[in-house]
Amino acid sequence: MYLGSIAMSLNLPTRAVPGAATVVFEPPSRWHSRVCQQTAGKALRDVTLLAGTSAVWHHWRRCRKQRATATTACGVISDAAVMQRLTKEDEPEIHLGKGLFGASQLQELISLCDARHGFAASVQRRKDGEVVVDQHRTSSSCPMLWPLMTPPDRLQMLRDAGNVALAEQIEQELRAVQAVQRRCAQVIGVEQERIEPLQLVKYLPGQYYSPHMDTHEEPERKSSYAGEQRTHTMLVFLSDVPESDGGGHLHFPRLGLHIQPHLGDAVLWRNLTEDGQPDLRVLHEGVAPKSCEKLAMNVWVADRPFSLSAIQAWQASSSSAKPAASQFLD
Repeated sequence: MYLGSIAMSLNLPTRAVPGAATVVFEPPSRWHSRVCQQTAGKALRDVTLLAGTSAVWHHWRRCRKQRATATTACGVISDAAVMQRLTKEDEPEIHLGKGLFGASQLQELISLCDARHGFAASVQRRKDGEVVVDQHRTSSSCPMLWPLMTPPDRLQMLRDAGNVALAEQIEQELRAVQAVQRRCAQVIGVEQERIEPLQLVKYLPGQYYSPHMDTHEEPERKSSYAGEQRTHTMLVFLSDVPESDGGGHLHFPRLGLHIQPHLGDAVLWRNLTEDGQPDLRVLHEGVAPKSCEKLAMNVWVADRPFSLSAIQAWQASSSSAKPAASQFLD
């Protein structure tokens, strides 16, 4: 999330993934049914800010440990997501979900990004709020359209102006994004309104993301949208990287844990300690693949629902906050 001095040694031992307890995450009993029919594209920067609602944060660990297996039918993943814990009891919770997403669903996101030439050099916002592109992160990324940012009247305005094809393209991406966000919210056990814009990332051979934290720098949180903090991260793999490549894996150096990407799998971890502070043990990196292309998707979960009114208020209170409809940042 930010560039900061990280005092650590990367010469740490690695270990095999332990065959620890299986956790079945169940969908929360109540869901907010608000339909987000919105986006954030260059053609829609002058978005009308709408008032949002707040909700009580449901802790993601509403789960039960049991022996269970996921079932699929006609390519549809079951509602219950089977997650295998990869860390010890005294370590931060990191879970792996096998086959949580269908290949066709993920390929649609990639195709939508490619169609609008969305992949560009990955940017990030430093702890002082400055946007940079440097050698800390050499991958490319594509922010998906954010449903929060496109009221239906804006799409109608495009149609009225004769931009029917653009309106249809935006609607297609919104439908795909909303379907994936619903699935992510279901697996994690949070409301969909807490999920940031989805971000696709692409690593060509030799490209990497150096060790970093996903949390916003405390206490200012200048890289946030509305003063929120990221409680969880889910990294979804959009491609396979064979072990024979010798790279391309997700690496938690302080835990000696590395995870090889497989299409449709997802890694879920908590970014904060029990007292709400950034958990430095989940420092992680995207290791460069050596001979193949790696694709993944960042899913970041906030500690509160997003609303346009909250984003607007945050911008008004901080001159360094990023514009609501700008390039989404890591």
